[in-house]
Amino acid sequence: MSSANPELIQAKSDNGTRLGVLQRRLAGVSRFWFYDHGSASFMGVALLGLLMLVPLIALDKLEIVPMILGMMQISVSAAVAWQLIRLAATEWSILIPEYRHNIFFQCGLMLLSSFTIGTLVSMLVGVEGAFSLLLLATGLGLSFIYLCLVKKGVFYLSILLYLFLIFLDSIDEHISPVVMAAVALANLALVWVIWKKSAVSGWHPDARSVYLNALEMGGVWLPTAKSYPLLRKLEKYLHPVNFFMGPLLALLIITMPIITLIVAAFAQLVGLQIPALFMLAQFSCMACTIVHWSRIQRWRGVETLFMLPGFSGKQGMIDAFNRSQTHLLILFTLIMAVTAALVSLFNPAITLAIWFHLVLSTFFSCGFLLGLGCACKTVLHLSMIMLIFVANSAWVSSSFRGFVEETDVWLWLAGDLALVGISILTIWWGSKKLWNGDLV
Repeated sequence: MSSANPELIQAKSDNGTRLGVLQRRLAGVSRFWFYDHGSASFMGVALLGLLMLVPLIALDKLEIVPMILGMMQISVSAAVAWQLIRLAATEWSILIPEYRHNIFFQCGLMLLSSFTIGTLVSMLVGVEGAFSLLLLATGLGLSFIYLCLVKKGVFYLSILLYLFLIFLDSIDEHISPVVMAAVALANLALVWVIWKKSAVSGWHPDARSVYLNALEMGGVWLPTAKSYPLLRKLEKYLHPVNFFMGPLLALLIITMPIITLIVAAFAQLVGLQIPALFMLAQFSCMACTIVHWSRIQRWRGVETLFMLPGFSGKQGMIDAFNRSQTHLLILFTLIMAVTAALVSLFNPAITLAIWFHLVLSTFFSCGFLLGLGCACKTVLHLSMIMLIFVANSAWVSSSFRGFVEETDVWLWLAGDLALVGISILTIWWGSKKLWNGDLV
């Protein structure tokens, strides 16, 4: 019998060792990324975006593919930021062997996998600007991760990443290949800086505060927000829909139209094409999503709300929440109506038909999100209704072409009215599903 080849035995041993190391590094990956609420809320959006690419490519609807690729990348970046904050918030993380190394490895794997998938899809569809938008979104996500390492409270602004995608889409049209190469190098530099920073980061009290607040409260801690009388009146008007979200909802309602007017005026002054009103509509949709995201995140707070005086039993609490949801929907619709009317004073492109379209689309998109959000009980459910957010973006952006060319205007408005009717039915249906079975 011939003796075994020592080199072959050594190669098999090395392969087995590498496989064992890889298995250890991936230990707990499903629990860390897809069961933890903070991470799953972002990873769910990324996975839904990935699933949406299949029908979009099959139906040759490629114009929205770059935006979805960017959404996937920043969603994974936000999940990575959450994992690093959770790592810095848990004192016991240093006691478990290889726990920190596993999280670092999985963070890098998630970012690299998302970027690789985005690159392959960009090459497959061949849409102009898809890869450059992916690079910009990667830079935005990496910058957010680094800022979260430097200042833990930056994580509270994670929801704004999706709104910055609109800016990236506008910026992408004016960037040369040389600048794109510089962005790619900057991304590599950010990866190195993040690695160095996270390797020396230990337990941090601010990270614990952010972790507990995001996990239990689902809102933002703003110690001086309630000192303003307008905020107090607004919060009283919105109670109890703002109970889980805190003062952030009132601040969004006040600041959104102001920022929109400033951006629209600046764009008109310098001659830039910035869809300020479209961003306002997206802000409104995102705020409606955060309302139920915070409600689901702070699931223990339902009993606290139930124990507050002012409700006549469980049904009284549900009725009050539904009424305040209606108040919120009316507020967002009025904000769009007034803001769009003011923008039309110095931007002649905002015609009466476009004004009606923006107002109606804001109403039905927010109505869908609030109505379906009432029926959501898990982060996965809420991640699925993010498809409405994307669908509304596609609806509004596609319709603008028809309004500008003045073709099929009445057909678009008829579609808006039909969707408004369906959204009202959705709100009514959702009101029957809110906290169904959650309280005795």
